[in-house]
Amino acid sequence: MAGRDETPQQQTGADRSPGGGASAPESRAAPGDGSCTPIELGEKGRFPRGGRLRALVGAVRYGLAQARAVRSRQAAFLGWTLFSAALGAWVMGLLYRRIPVEAWTVEVAALGAWFLLLTFVSYLHLDLVRRLDGSPWRSFLLPNGMTLSRLLLAPLLCFASLHATALRPDADLVLWPLVYLVASDLLDGQVARFCSMRSEWGRLADPAADILLASWFAPGLWAGGLLAPWVGFLIVFRYAGTLLAVFAVWGRGRPLWIAPTLPGRAANLGVDVLLPGLLAGAIRWPSWLGAEWMVWLERVVAALVVINITYLSFRLARAWTSRR
Repeated sequence: MAGRDETPQQQTGADRSPGGGASAPESRAAPGDGSCTPIELGEKGRFPRGGRLRALVGAVRYGLAQARAVRSRQAAFLGWTLFSAALGAWVMGLLYRRIPVEAWTVEVAALGAWFLLLTFVSYLHLDLVRRLDGSPWRSFLLPNGMTLSRLLLAPLLCFASLHATALRPDADLVLWPLVYLVASDLLDGQVARFCSMRSEWGRLADPAADILLASWFAPGLWAGGLLAPWVGFLIVFRYAGTLLAVFAVWGRGRPLWIAPTLPGRAANLGVDVLLPGLLAGAIRWPSWLGAEWMVWLERVVAALVVINITYLSFRLARAWTSRR
């Protein structure tokens, strides 16, 4: 959510900072030759017509092979995965004491399936943990680890929102891992920038984590009665709709570059403040809910999201109709 957006732009360099530009370096492979990761195929518009499945299978094989190339990086990835699993287990353990077993079982199954899927997809693209010059990092990097936690644990914010009232007795125990997930959105780009830990993996995973987190978070608040339905719909439409549109453009074989935009940064900042504020109010500070400043914040965020949707629609339409 923090300052990343998907737009069809071509730039150079790889910057994970909220205000920096971002693009992938030119691929070293020809279309569909199995020498790049799946995301690179899509971003470069290299899904050949009539051979998309073959290209995707080749990219998956390449990604798995390259993920094992640097053992220290692989081990660091495993460490961050286990850390994220521990955080998820902590929150679900607190929920187990407060909600019906049937609901808890369904949510654990959903979180487990999501966790395994996103772990596989993230591992598949470990080859992108490389510097601007293309040389691989020996570690997974701190900012990438924070982004990974956000990817793997996005459903937790939905479940916590659904059961916010039930979690009030455990407010001090449950808020700190949720605060970590939200704060990581603001911190990972800054750490990458100021500690010179930028990588292609972070450039691509950061906006993906923002989209997935908001796509889980907003429906949870909406269903829990904490977010106005029309605002929740706009946020879900903006984030989930953007992701689906990107996949559609990539599937068409059109290049679509991921880069930050001013409307995207403004909308993301508003969402970053609104959604955590509503959850914190529901769990720890009930007086925030219904306060005049919160109502106005919802309206401002909705306006920013509408502006961002309009801008994205224009850019995605251009990418859809562009000639290769």
